[in-house]
Amino acid sequence: MDSNNISNDGRIVHRVGYEPYPADPLGQKLCQVFSYLWQAIVAPNQPSPDWETLTKHPLRPRTLWAKWQDSARLVGVRFRDMTFYALLDIDFGSVYCNAASIREIRYALETIGITRTILIRSSYSGGFHLYIPLGVQVPTFGLASAIKQTLEAQGLTVALGTLEVFPNCKAYAIPGTFSEYNAHRLPLQPASGSCLLDGDCQPEAYGDGYNGLREFFQRWEVAASSQDMDLLRQAIAQARLSKKKRNTKNREIVTEWEADLKREIEEGWTDHGQTNHLLKTIACYGLVFLKYKDDALAEYVETTALNAPGFEEWCGHQENLAKRANAWAKAAQRYYWCLGDEPTRQGQIFRVEDAANTVVSFNLSRSNDSRERIKSAVRRLEAEGRFPTGITERANLLIREAGVSLRTLYKEENQELWKTGCRPVIPIAVGVSEDSTRQSEGSSETPKVNDDGKLPTWERLMKGGRTESPSLSSPFQIASPTKKGSVCNESLRDFGDCQHPTPPP
Repeated sequence: MDSNNISNDGRIVHRVGYEPYPADPLGQKLCQVFSYLWQAIVAPNQPSPDWETLTKHPLRPRTLWAKWQDSARLVGVRFRDMTFYALLDIDFGSVYCNAASIREIRYALETIGITRTILIRSSYSGGFHLYIPLGVQVPTFGLASAIKQTLEAQGLTVALGTLEVFPNCKAYAIPGTFSEYNAHRLPLQPASGSCLLDGDCQPEAYGDGYNGLREFFQRWEVAASSQDMDLLRQAIAQARLSKKKRNTKNREIVTEWEADLKREIEEGWTDHGQTNHLLKTIACYGLVFLKYKDDALAEYVETTALNAPGFEEWCGHQENLAKRANAWAKAAQRYYWCLGDEPTRQGQIFRVEDAANTVVSFNLSRSNDSRERIKSAVRRLEAEGRFPTGITERANLLIREAGVSLRTLYKEENQELWKTGCRPVIPIAVGVSEDSTRQSEGSSETPKVNDDGKLPTWERLMKGGRTESPSLSSPFQIASPTKKGSVCNESLRDFGDCQHPTPPP
């Protein structure tokens, strides 16, 4: 064990020189700089590489050199906890893939002591890699934080496909696990399209392969010896302190969020219309904080809902709870992720992709909840003998008991739930139908006009004419003009004898 080191993830890492290095001095330099050989990536040399991570064992230094020389294959590496370098990745098409932006980035790096960099074309795609060589090793995460914060402070956008920092500020790993830094391809491999670039971002004559790599490392030595390491160490220390403060704030936010979710679950149902919200809350808590997934998450949602207070009294989806629990479990996994994992959000939690496999849309969920509340209120009122026979009385009572609006009650799909067997607004009686028939028959006649050729105006519609009529207690009560002594609108019986004016002939 004396000849080995223990890495930050508990692995045995060979010291420099323990593994046999290539005989070629250039190969030795490559293996010394890019020395972390766990989780290396390889791919066929093609325009859009299909990268594969080698997970079974680390590469050996001589194998790394051999793969770098293979013009048919591409190879890349990751970072250990200490590093001699960093690099910025700028994709072709990015707003920073030009000479002016490269100068702006270099000016930003100079503020933390990075005075020399090496610019290369990463591949035939036309993207850039800006290498930052260092004379001594520094903490990898601290360097990543310092570079990222510096670029953002200068108004530069650090984002995937635009401007990426390697090493990346990787996600926090929960105790007992280890998360790797992102991998990058090695520079100047033969036939890869990688080459050195000048100050105007134009290819230089060295090309890729052996000659290009030799010039690359010559510039590397000059750049590494030119950095202001004291200033860079101060920047790293400040970045770690700033990161720690932000992490403390984030942990407080997460703790408060967890407490809020637990509080809602423990209180359970307190009224109708809360099922979807509570099932979503349970699914979110089970996934994020308890790390349940797939079937285990669906089972947790169902079991927790069954045991929550108020479930039997207020939940209107007891018959299909398992189906809804499964739907919410799937929906939650598209929107949330386990605490400590990389973000995996795919879209809105109410997004509909497949009606058979996902939760229904938000508007449809609200509509279904309203129908269930109406059904439940009708059953309860009928069982208690408090369900009125009149439409108006029923509507007013259901607004209170079911917690729905009048507009929702009168939707076509909801009327059948509560109008069945109700009393009509205008009852059919002898005399009314005859009068109505006579009026309808006479309605086709041509109206009589005065001598001056104008239509006469009814007296009760003229200024000063008779306009008295009983006020209506509901907008749905209809008062039709009827003849005195005929059967009046039932909703107006409370006003005494009907004295409606008789319409003109």
